[in-house]
Amino acid sequence: MTIPLTPRGVAGLLATPGCERRSRLVTAGADLDALAVSLGAAQSGQSPFALARSAQFEARVRSQEYADLRALITEHLGIAVESVVDGSGLPAVAADSGVRLHVLGPQRLPLGEGVLDLDSALLVSGPTVHLVGIRTYAMLGEVADPAKVAATARELAVAITALRGELAERLSTRTLLVLPRNFGLKPTASVLDVAPGVARVRGLLARLEWGGEPRIAELAPRFGDGCTQCALMSHCAGELERSRSVGRLGPTVANLVEHPSIDEALPDAPPDLAVRLRLRAAVERRAVRRATVRHTHVAAAPFVVAGYHLAGEPAAVLALHYGTSPDGGKLVVADEPRDRDRRMAALREFALDLNAYAGGFEAVEPVVRRDMSVVECSVDAPQIVVPNAATAHWLTDVLGRYLRASDDPDLQLAGRHLGWYASRRVLPGSDALVAATTALSTHWVTGGLPAEESHLPYLLAWQGLSVADQPAGPVTDPSWDSALAPLLGTDGVRAAVEPLTTVAWGQTWASLELLRTLGEPGGHVADRWERDRWSFTSHRQRIAEGTAAYAARLSGVPAYRFLHELETRTVALERQMALDDPLVMSGYLLSGDALGGTVAKVDREHTLASPTGRELLRPRIWLATETEFARPLGTQLWLAADPRVMATVTAVEPASVELTVQKGAVQRNALGRLPQAGEAVVFAPFGGEDVFPAQLPEALPWQFGVVADE
Repeated sequence: MTIPLTPRGVAGLLATPGCERRSRLVTAGADLDALAVSLGAAQSGQSPFALARSAQFEARVRSQEYADLRALITEHLGIAVESVVDGSGLPAVAADSGVRLHVLGPQRLPLGEGVLDLDSALLVSGPTVHLVGIRTYAMLGEVADPAKVAATARELAVAITALRGELAERLSTRTLLVLPRNFGLKPTASVLDVAPGVARVRGLLARLEWGGEPRIAELAPRFGDGCTQCALMSHCAGELERSRSVGRLGPTVANLVEHPSIDEALPDAPPDLAVRLRLRAAVERRAVRRATVRHTHVAAAPFVVAGYHLAGEPAAVLALHYGTSPDGGKLVVADEPRDRDRRMAALREFALDLNAYAGGFEAVEPVVRRDMSVVECSVDAPQIVVPNAATAHWLTDVLGRYLRASDDPDLQLAGRHLGWYASRRVLPGSDALVAATTALSTHWVTGGLPAEESHLPYLLAWQGLSVADQPAGPVTDPSWDSALAPLLGTDGVRAAVEPLTTVAWGQTWASLELLRTLGEPGGHVADRWERDRWSFTSHRQRIAEGTAAYAARLSGVPAYRFLHELETRTVALERQMALDDPLVMSGYLLSGDALGGTVAKVDREHTLASPTGRELLRPRIWLATETEFARPLGTQLWLAADPRVMATVTAVEPASVELTVQKGAVQRNALGRLPQAGEAVVFAPFGGEDVFPAQLPEALPWQFGVVADE
């Protein structure tokens, strides 16, 4: 029996390692999509818009004897293609020592104990053979979607493994990935080395069990984030939910608990707060708070945006629904998004309203610096709220770039504003641009996979709200696209789109209301928002001076400084959330990284002799603890109530810990910072703001380039 395989099917096994169910079904030749439909899943498929876009791009690549592709091969692989051999075959490629582009038709290649079906293949012959992969997701400013590139790399690795059966090691793992450049159809490319993927495919093939007629009920699923791209996900999820299996929560939880049942695992949960909360949410069938205060700034009147674009064309804006009040919003629709004039008319309307909103934050206040100089800072900053992280990226990075390329000054200004939001989007702790899914996941945990929490209706359903289960943007459902296709260019588009955008927009407002129920924000939220205000002040100044610039990809010194800021903010946010929130801090206590207890005794007069013979005031604190502190002597801890106070662990007993204060309360005028006997305290594994050196090193690490080149 010949077992048919596809690159996508085998690559999917790499995304879900250890799933016996998926691997056995694939290696038995089962059609997972058809099987899922027979088990009750909705019919899946591709959007007609994505298929049309794919056909257009492939036609462009084939045009003029593959002229663009040949130029890209020369540019990126350093070899000049002599000619194109259409309708070639693998024996011809193997026998050809010249540098030619071979266009192969459908191929059936041995792979393991099955055969891999390739629809087509592009191979560059020569002493070393290279595989060319063509995909239709865009490369914007030399950057493509990392998740899509990773999926493509897995598929190319599968194809190379099969092709090497004929071409052996002569076929290089350095492939050329060809994508549309920016928002048009002009191709661009990048070299993608899939050697690690090829090694994984070989290991996978050696472990697989082939053939037979496996029954799905007898195969155990291994549920994880990679399952979101599997046709059987809804069936497996339902099965695990009905059996109350911890596997439903993913491998992160399942690998840490000792019981197979959720109900049995919760009482005996491991010392991991995230695992315990997820188990509790699954048991209670409702989202559980992972925070007691709000860690996100929520403006009084944020600019809420929900939007959609045609599948495969991120610049083909279909609709944008936006406004600053849940009681009324504005909907702009492009009835034919592929028509540039109609698309730009809709975007211009949105741009004017965005500019007006951002322009309402011109008020400034004087701030006196330490050197007594006076500067101005914006009193407030504009905040945009979107349904999910995908919409945040599309709106700010993609549309912002598209608008900045316009000749219209109003569109350019809106693009610059969106460029500023794009720069804030990736910074931990910044609330200038808030994705509702991210904000909800920060404050609540569900009884599902973390990957499922990127879907806004899923999160709201766990909150007990009755919501429509539809994509919240920026891409619509393929089946909905099929119904929309015949309406494009007519008045029927608005009637079809309005219910979709209204639901996504309303769900985003519902998320904000949930955040507001958390009450007052944490103590450091205002400090983080002040950074956003300072950043907006600088942004407005750069726009006024005409110096606003945005790079899609940083390198050299800018990249080094940006990474430094990311590191600083990541560490600071974790520290601030723990110091602001007892529930977050309890996670550190549970893991043993922090120390909690009741002050049994304080010796404020204790001194130590310095190496020079001076007496140094070093107060001692004895804590009565319920559990033994397992960290080594000398561990540095900071008083959570006043992080200026740092102490080291000097003695540990089964029910007590002795600490010696080293900083923050070693002067007599600072002894008031010490806790009193009988007071319940927490010593955290972090203190004041960690400061990373801002100055450049003598030589930048290789991945950043050379300082002199900047």
